[in-house]
Amino acid sequence: MSDFFAAINWLEVLFSIPALMIALTFHELFHGLFATFMGDDTPRLQGRLTLNPFRHLDLAGTLMMFLFKFGWAKPVQVNPLNFRINRKVGMAIVGVAGPLANVLLALLSAYCMNFISSGLIPYNPYFYTFFYMLMVYNIYFAVFNILPFPPLDGSKIVAAIVPDSWSDFLYSNTQLFLLLLVLFTTTGFVGQLMQPLIGWAYYFLNLIVPVI
Repeated sequence: MSDFFAAINWLEVLFSIPALMIALTFHELFHGLFATFMGDDTPRLQGRLTLNPFRHLDLAGTLMMFLFKFGWAKPVQVNPLNFRINRKVGMAIVGVAGPLANVLLALLSAYCMNFISSGLIPYNPYFYTFFYMLMVYNIYFAVFNILPFPPLDGSKIVAAIVPDSWSDFLYSNTQLFLLLLVLFTTTGFVGQLMQPLIGWAYYFLNLIVPVI
């Protein structure tokens, strides 16, 4: 048991907590902001347009993230009937908003790491580790949530493209797809699917900010 604890990188564990909270918070905040921009006031009325992470975190989902690398935040409720644009397109835009937030945070983290490595910011291993963990979490969230499985954000993009009968099937069977998603995740199928996507994400990020 002592060997197990000795092998843990406690510095990474320490900085994983704020990195995870920031990634989840901005992901959900962007969902709410984009829905609000398109005319739906539901996120604001429910207090979701905030940087307070406790308004967005789901306790069980957060624990699952740490224990099994699979979890969830408290979903931002959206009413597409309030959108000023086509409902399906609006939901697709709201869906893209979360991964977009994670991509922007990953880029910001990579730039900060680059500045630290190049000496523009005085080197500090704690800062570097924090930004590294923030980058990793945001890449993971962006890739995971863009997968086309309901209730993930990618399914909203699919629903905007396919015929109405198909999109209705996706939305009406979200719980079934969620169970399948959990099954595929625990059996490693989702991880295998994500590996090349994560590799491409690192590749393109490294083209923009060569720190990885």
